[in-house]
Amino acid sequence: MPRRDFLKVASLAAAAGLVGTRAAQAQAKEVVFANWGGDSEVIYGEAWGVPFEEATGIPVVFDGEGPTAGRIRSMVTNNSVTWDLCDGGVDAGNLAAHGFLEPVDYTIVDKNKVLEGFRYDWGLTGYMFSSVIAYNKAKFGDAPPQTWADFWDVEKFPGKRTMYKYMDGTLESMLLADGVKPEDVYPIDLERALAKLAELREHIIFWDTGSSSQQLLRDEEVVMGQIWNTRAHLVRDETGGAIDYHWNNAILQPGVWSVPKGNPAGKDVWRFLAFMQDPESQIEVLKGLGNAPANPEAAKFYTPELEARSATAPANLATQFVVKPDWYIDNHAEAAKRYLEVISG
Repeated sequence: MPRRDFLKVASLAAAAGLVGTRAAQAQAKEVVFANWGGDSEVIYGEAWGVPFEEATGIPVVFDGEGPTAGRIRSMVTNNSVTWDLCDGGVDAGNLAAHGFLEPVDYTIVDKNKVLEGFRYDWGLTGYMFSSVIAYNKAKFGDAPPQTWADFWDVEKFPGKRTMYKYMDGTLESMLLADGVKPEDVYPIDLERALAKLAELREHIIFWDTGSSSQQLLRDEEVVMGQIWNTRAHLVRDETGGAIDYHWNNAILQPGVWSVPKGNPAGKDVWRFLAFMQDPESQIEVLKGLGNAPANPEAAKFYTPELEARSATAPANLATQFVVKPDWYIDNHAEAAKRYLEVISG
C-alpha cells in the first residue's frame, strides 16, 4: 500500500474507531501534514486537525517522519510529492528560491494574522520559538550567565555547555558573543561566526533532539545550554526550578509552514492554513507545546502564566534578537556544511 494511502486509512480508522470500506477511503480528500512527530502530532491534531475535519469534512493526516529539505527536494524532483504541508524553519526560503515550494496564496491565507516582520511569500509563519540560555542554578547562584558573551566565558562560568547540532539560530549567537551589535549581525560574517564556534568547541556537547537537550541539563552533564524555550520550560518544571532560563539575548525564530510544489491536496492546504491562523487555537498549542502564537490577536487571550512562557509576548520580545531569514535563502546550504565541519573537528 502506498505511504499516502496507508496514512489515510490509519487516520480514518483512528478518528472513527473502525476501519471503513475501501471505497470510502478512496473517495476521501485529505491534507497530509509532515512534521517532526512526538507530542506535536497530538496537540496539532486536537487544536487543528480534528476541528478542521469537523468543519470541512477533509481529514488531516500527520506524518511524523520529519520533512527534511532533502526529502522535499527529492519528492518534487521525482514528481512523487505525498506531503501537502511541511513544518520547518528558515531553510524553507532556500527551497523556495530553487523552485521546490508553492508561493503562499494570500487570497485565502490572511497576511495580517502574522506578526509583522515574519510575513513571507515562500511560507506561512505559524508559530514562534526561541533559543534561550538555560542554566543550572546551583552552579551560579544569583549571578547566572545573561548574554552570549557570558556563554562563551569559560573562566567566569566554568563547565560544559550544550548547543544545537545544526546551525539555525546558532550563528547569530556566535556573532553576538564576539561583540557584533545586533543591528550589524546581517549579513552574517560566516568566517567570524565559525571562528567563534571553534573557540568554544571543546567545551560543547552538541544536542540533536529537544529531549536530549533537556537530558543533558537534567543529568548535569552540562552547566548551561542553548536550547529551545519550549524545552527549557519543560526541564525547569521537571527539576522544580533547579534548571532555569531567561529571555535576555534569546534568538527568536519563526516556525514556517511550507507547501511543496505540486502538493496533492491543492488549494485545500491553504484553507487548512487559514484555519490554523485562529488565535484561540494557537493559544491551545502554546498551552500544549509552548510554541508561541504567530497571530498577534492571540495576545488578548494570554493569562499571566501563558504570557510568561510565550516567546512573542511583548515583554519577552523586547529582550530578544530576531532572526531574519533573508540571508539563509542564498547561503543556507554552504553555511550548514561549514558549520558541521567545525563541530565534527
